[in-house]
Amino acid sequence: MNLQAVFLAFFLCGLVLLAGCTQQEAAAMPTPSPTPTVMPPDLSPVPTDTVPPEYSVHVTVTRNTYSFNPLVRVEFRGGRGMGLVSSLDAEIIRMDGTVGTARLEEPAIGGYMELPGTTGRDRVIVTATMMNGERYRIFDQVLEFRA
Repeated sequence: MNLQAVFLAFFLCGLVLLAGCTQQEAAAMPTPSPTPTVMPPDLSPVPTDTVPPEYSVHVTVTRNTYSFNPLVRVEFRGGRGMGLVSSLDAEIIRMDGTVGTARLEEPAIGGYMELPGTTGRDRVIVTATMMNGERYRIFDQVLEFRA
């Protein structure tokens, strides 16, 4: 008889626990979270550096008009200081805020870099690094995509 009472007590405790587990929880009220504000990228170009005449070099920056692949091309065109350039660095700041970079080591006339752009406004910055370690910003403009 004692064994039946213990079994009955465990059985009733189990039923009570199961009944407690099947109750629905009250729905919690969602708390509104503030939406983060995304700051647009800074597409404002700054003036380029004044390069001494003996270090003067030139680049051309163009973009293709294919909306499925809007590339920006930076081509080295030479100049008085072309033998003194150790590298050219190109940076693109896209209108969506992403940044891309490319480097051209010991550039020769006609050497180029291609950077993926957008179908909107992109800022392109080109910096020349000379053999003596001096760096000059030689190009800084916002390019508009035109179909």
